[in-house]
Amino acid sequence: MAYHVHSDKPVFDLVIGDKTFSSWSMRAWLVAVQSGLPFREIMIKLDEKNTAAQIAKHTDSGKVPVLKQGKRVIWDSLAIAEYLNELSPEAQLWPEDAGTRALARSYAAEMHSGFTHLRAAMSMDLKHDATARHLSSGVISDIERVLKMWKAALQVSEGPFLFGEFCIADAFFAPVVFRFVSYKVKIKDKMIKQYMKNIQAHHGVQFWVEEAMKEKNKLHQF
Repeated sequence: MAYHVHSDKPVFDLVIGDKTFSSWSMRAWLVAVQSGLPFREIMIKLDEKNTAAQIAKHTDSGKVPVLKQGKRVIWDSLAIAEYLNELSPEAQLWPEDAGTRALARSYAAEMHSGFTHLRAAMSMDLKHDATARHLSSGVISDIERVLKMWKAALQVSEGPFLFGEFCIADAFFAPVVFRFVSYKVKIKDKMIKQYMKNIQAHHGVQFWVEEAMKEKNKLHQF
């Protein structure tokens, strides 16, 4: 089992945004934790006057997360996840079976590129606690699609995670679990509810949330 390791000799640096808000950072960070490799975390507060300048010190992409290993710079959470899979094959960040692995990659890729209505209406905020109201048909469709995907995978794997053991696909859907919790989306299916509990109980997820709760996030006033 992999844990977040602080080390004097990290294998790589991982540049992330605020743990409260940065869903893409959470995805890459969870994969990094699951890899079992020691790494140094560099956190940049988002939506500040100097945010762009701080990110520019690490990447020209203008976004986080970013993985840095010597002169090598890798951006985009999915690219980072794939690279970590190559760095730490023993961590089995993808399922071992080729067919299941391809399906898990499909899940992660759809999360990576889709669900735009859900993202817009329910941005990740781990300190948000209010029922979402007046959901558009697009948001409802996205929610239904996520739940259908989760149920299909869990019926085959029988848990505790989508494809059995925690993998990159679970890391990519972890922020969605918290969107559903934060905005009080009512889930009836027992299997899905248990999966969401399993995600929340994951050691890496728990550490991330604990650190997020310590953050002092700026409230915008107009």
